[in-house]
Amino acid sequence: MSADHSLSCEKAAQPARPSTARRMLPYILLAIAIVNFSLFFPVNRVAAEHGPPFFAFVFWYSFGAGVILLVVAAIRRELPRLTKRRLVAYAVSSFLGYAAPFSLLAFVAAKLPSGIAVLLVILTPVFTYLFSLMARTERLHWTSIGGLVLGVAGILFVVVPSGSLPSADMVGWALISLFVPACFAGLNVFTELYHPPATPPFALSAGVLLTGALMLLPLMLATGQAYIFPGPDLDGDLALLAGVVINLIMWPLFYFLIKLTGAFQFSIMNIAAVVLGFVWSMVFFAEAHSHYVWIAMALMLAGVLMIVLRPRPAKNA
Repeated sequence: MSADHSLSCEKAAQPARPSTARRMLPYILLAIAIVNFSLFFPVNRVAAEHGPPFFAFVFWYSFGAGVILLVVAAIRRELPRLTKRRLVAYAVSSFLGYAAPFSLLAFVAAKLPSGIAVLLVILTPVFTYLFSLMARTERLHWTSIGGLVLGVAGILFVVVPSGSLPSADMVGWALISLFVPACFAGLNVFTELYHPPATPPFALSAGVLLTGALMLLPLMLATGQAYIFPGPDLDGDLALLAGVVINLIMWPLFYFLIKLTGAFQFSIMNIAAVVLGFVWSMVFFAEAHSHYVWIAMALMLAGVLMIVLRPRPAKNA
């Protein structure tokens, strides 16, 4: 066998290196996800001021995005399967990751400055770690304990000082808003423990959104928040359409990126999106925050990074 032939065989046996575009794809998608999710917070604020009632707002953008994603899944021949295990996954994921937290965000949008509501969402990794300790899927570590302490200190800097919020009446709403990161954290722990069945991103997104709409429908009707599109205010209708578009992008990207990059990089995406959402509150609504809020933000970011970057025990081979 000639040397040239041997060399060509060795080259053929080597795996092809991914192209630059393919290597950059996760980072491009992460950037899109960051900007997309961060825009949800100012859209929520506009809807609260001009749009439909909060249950109706969340119902209609959930239903609209869910129907469109269902059509996409049908075209791709990936319709959601309605087995018992998948229905449980849809229901719990929809309640913890969508119906409860997004309804609460829409409700408090008129009660709190947009930046404060955004800021508290950054505590999701802190709650995730706390719930994981309770579920015994994580171990205590000194860096994680420090992260928890800093997270609590950040909350105290928001709710305790008299000058941290524009009004003392907002303290209760800020505390209620902590249920939002708690719900997101509950979804993370549920996903880790329950291991929902593998489902394509478009089908899973459609299942979660439509299940969320089904949960919100009786609440919308029972509270007299029925709303017919288009409504009387153009800004409110545009906010509703923006909510549909954001969810069309957000949910498939969420499931795709978790599989593509893993939970660590996705947790960094959440942090970046929340910080950018905080910036939007100042750009779009000219919100000015007290120095207490900036200290709280620094403490929360430091606490989250201590938890995200905590040492993890090596897994047995």
